[in-house]
Amino acid sequence: MELVDLYLYINKINNQTIFDFINDWLSDFEPEYDYFEYPPYFGEIEYETGDYIEMLSFVLEKKGRGYRFYFENKNNLGRPKGMIFINEDHSAYLGIGVNPNYEKHFMDQFVNKYNILPIVCYNGAIPD
Repeated sequence: MELVDLYLYINKINNQTIFDFINDWLSDFEPEYDYFEYPPYFGEIEYETGDYIEMLSFVLEKKGRGYRFYFENKNNLGRPKGMIFINEDHSAYLGIGVNPNYEKHFMDQFVNKYNILPIVCYNGAIPD
């Protein structure tokens, strides 16, 4: 099933906002990967860990570090995916992948929580 991705865009990272998002939206999720390396996929490894919170803290510590975290929740068919994309300019996209039948429900929750409409992406397209 294709999911609808709903993202909150943050133009300047605020660690509290990111950790609040994790607590509010991803607390029952598991990271898709068990191990994290920075930089991901290429170059000399600068940092590695089996704990995504440690990697997130490392990435947030210094501007110029970007990383994409993916999460899954096999027990929630309404919102089975989660994403945290930290960009090198220290902007971020915080998102959930939702069942299309629940799109309006979760859009309303985003609006109630953040007072903005989420960015909506279909067919796996992610924001740049």
